[in-house]
Amino acid sequence: MGSLRTHICIILLLITVSGYSQNLINESRTDIVLSDGTPVTLFKAHSFEEPSNLYYYLPVNLHVAIRDGNPEISLLLFDEQGERGAILHFLLTWGLSDRQEKEISDILSMKTDDTVFLAGPLLVEAAPVSFRITGDDPVVAIMNEGMTQNSHAPVIPGMKLAASFRFSGEQVDYINEIIGEPGKTIGGTASMIFLYRTLVREGYISRPADHRWILDMNLDNLFQFLRSK
Repeated sequence: MGSLRTHICIILLLITVSGYSQNLINESRTDIVLSDGTPVTLFKAHSFEEPSNLYYYLPVNLHVAIRDGNPEISLLLFDEQGERGAILHFLLTWGLSDRQEKEISDILSMKTDDTVFLAGPLLVEAAPVSFRITGDDPVVAIMNEGMTQNSHAPVIPGMKLAASFRFSGEQVDYINEIIGEPGKTIGGTASMIFLYRTLVREGYISRPADHRWILDMNLDNLFQFLRSK
């Protein structure tokens, strides 16, 4: 992943210089798909003095965090005075790798026939409720009922959201059933929810507009790691 320190410095500089807004024109939105299938949404910065070649991307590539080559997810099974239980804990993060960032710059340069610079992520805020688990699978109801901790969605790539869950009785049986069936598909999604701002053109005037951005990850991605443990 691109240097976390570099991203933090860029974000702090932009906050200092321009406040919440990066002066992004809403109509400049560009959606591309990388060679590995990752969809990326970008906006071009607007300059009042000369044409800008800076692009920023919305949060992308939600995944289980990896540390020292190991996924940061664990499931602890226990028996407490004859009552079966389990504690699930995981860390989620988002962002692009160096290779993905380079590919984006290459794609944009080909599209615009000009040299462009991927300046980093958009300035976003975590929504008031910035993490949720949704879907029709029974495991979604089990996880929402058993959730004991979740933090705000991180607004800087590479930073992490922590979530913990406690299960008991038949809930443990169902979780174990899912883990024991590698081919089972889970109809559920973990999502981070962000807010961001662009400028919307209305004739000769541009006005600020607030938007909502939802970054999803299929719950299958979580349980694949548990199945491999």
